[in-house]
Amino acid sequence: GDISAQLNDQKELEKICLQIKDDRNPSVIIWIGTCTTEIVKMDLEGIAPKLEKQIGIPIVVARANGLDYAFTQGEDTALAAMAHRCPEYKHCGTKPRKRGEIGYIESHTTSNKKFSSHGSESRRSNLVLFGSLPSSVASQLNSESQRQSIFVSGWLPSQRYGELPGLGEGVYVCGVNPFLSRTATTLMRRRKCQLVGAPFPIGPDG
Repeated sequence: GDISAQLNDQKELEKICLQIKDDRNPSVIIWIGTCTTEIVKMDLEGIAPKLEKQIGIPIVVARANGLDYAFTQGEDTALAAMAHRCPEYKHCGTKPRKRGEIGYIESHTTSNKKFSSHGSESRRSNLVLFGSLPSSVASQLNSESQRQSIFVSGWLPSQRYGELPGLGEGVYVCGVNPFLSRTATTLMRRRKCQLVGAPFPIGPDG
């Protein structure tokens, strides 16, 4: 019975994803697990890798059901799931900084230690901002950061799935929306990034 139900679920999801592919041709598809999928025990994590190979589009699974999460945590859950798909920083190249640009970043680790990044060039040039913003607002924030001699190397989420930023040791991250504590925790503990504390209204504590 469980095998039959799983096959039926996979066929239904495949039909929906193929329709989305034909209509939108997205760079990534995000499955949001709701209360219904939890109650019927739909194995989204098990189906996603198989279907991903069949349709040729990355599928990210995010659990955001009302049984475990509040409705305000949808973005946080989706970004935390997408953080696992970002490439390792050591395999990614970085854009060189212009001569004379100096960035000062004060970072907060899980042990509440603070340190500045005046030292290495690579640390100063690898700041990833996380949080969903309209393209125009993100561009304005990039421009303002550049005027402050702060180079933003990437965004989570990015405009295209193939442009996800590299994450790992030596990468600083800063949230631009409140209520992104789950994403911040994932970036620090799982991806070994350094969280930059930001004042209100920017940051997970804003």
